[in-house]
Amino acid sequence: MTRLFFLTWLFLSLASLLSWWLDASMQGVWVGTAVLFVAFFKARMVLMVFMEVRDATPLLRWVCEAWLGIACTAVIATYWFAPFSLPG
Repeated sequence: MTRLFFLTWLFLSLASLLSWWLDASMQGVWVGTAVLFVAFFKARMVLMVFMEVRDATPLLRWVCEAWLGIACTAVIATYWFAPFSLPG
């Protein structure tokens, strides 16, 4: 295992703990938003490091970054604007 893989794994583990802590200790709609941002950042790390998209052609990297950005925006917008997701 290379040093980059180990450090990425460590960061992903710490980010998971951060998400758990935020959800367990805080309340509010912003907490869900923060957890979603952490989840999408983790997905980006997996995509770039473990799937090695960082070394791919610029077009593939751009497509992957755009897809993650669009997906993140869509999920967070749905979370914020869907009637079922807002607290009563």
